[in-house]
Amino acid sequence: MIEIDQLLDVILKIESSGYTYYMNLSRRVQGKTAEIFEKLADDERKHSDRFREILGKIPKDEVATWSSEEVTGYLKTYAEISIFPKLEKDVPTEFDDALMLALDIEKESIAFYLEIEEYLKDPLIMEIIREEREHFRTILKLLKK
Repeated sequence: MIEIDQLLDVILKIESSGYTYYMNLSRRVQGKTAEIFEKLADDERKHSDRFREILGKIPKDEVATWSSEEVTGYLKTYAEISIFPKLEKDVPTEFDDALMLALDIEKESIAFYLEIEEYLKDPLIMEIIREEREHFRTILKLLKK
């Protein structure tokens, strides 16, 4: 069974990798586009802090109410299969390919966080999901330029 600390580790890996990915993209471009990627990276860093807050306030005696082996095992497996392999790729050389990978990662992160929200029911998670959706729209606009 995955514990809260392990779930937090999974989330922090997602957010940290997102931060690194966007910072790497910001170094490849200039001007307003670089600023967009720097903001996305900063958002990912802030998401890490929010998730620490969310998971840190769950009393240990309440963990058992949602962290069944079935649920937490599913969440960990989902991240390992759907998100981590994409996060471990190098940033593609072609800008459009890099944007497509970023879109895919954002989409998978949103799906993952929706699953977590279903069990934790914390409004901060919905705020993070809204921001991830905004990231998706921002990247989509860059792709269409």
